[in-house]
Amino acid sequence: MTAPAPDPLLEAARGVFEQFGVRRATMEDVARAAGVSRSTLYRAHPTKEALLLAVVERETAAFFDHLEEAAADLPPGEAVVECFVRGIALMREIPVLGRLAQTEPEVVTGMPGRGSLVLRFTERVAATLRRAGATMPDDELLEVAELLLRLASTYLLDPTGRLDVTDERAVRAYAARFLAVLVH
Repeated sequence: MTAPAPDPLLEAARGVFEQFGVRRATMEDVARAAGVSRSTLYRAHPTKEALLLAVVERETAAFFDHLEEAAADLPPGEAVVECFVRGIALMREIPVLGRLAQTEPEVVTGMPGRGSLVLRFTERVAATLRRAGATMPDDELLEVAELLLRLASTYLLDPTGRLDVTDERAVRAYAARFLAVLVH
């Protein structure tokens, strides 16, 4: 996975948000964890919302970088399966995303002034599928990419259900049976 560029403020914020959740975390907590003054933190990120946005942007960019790597050199259907399997696993491996989904689901469904993460990353997913060889028209590919992201985000928000998201074989079989057929 492509590691995000080191940023001590964002690293500290990620850790504080993971530990306390966004609502309970304070800028003072983040400044203390980063070993900087509050004024230094506020110069870089004027509000807690701006700081949260920077953390979410960084973590989701790394998430999608990893999925693009997983899809490389695979045909479209296999790319969907591999990305879904890796995406479900990454949701557990990137604690801040899981914590935010539990305590602040609005971050996943949409941030004030930034819109839905699903809609913001639809074009990136469609581009990944196009590079994998998807031949469907652009508008259909965007619709399928959005559908895949919406489905995946529901597993982030509520992982309980008939699909055991902790069982990689079950997730792979589910993706192969129901999702790979969406892309051609």
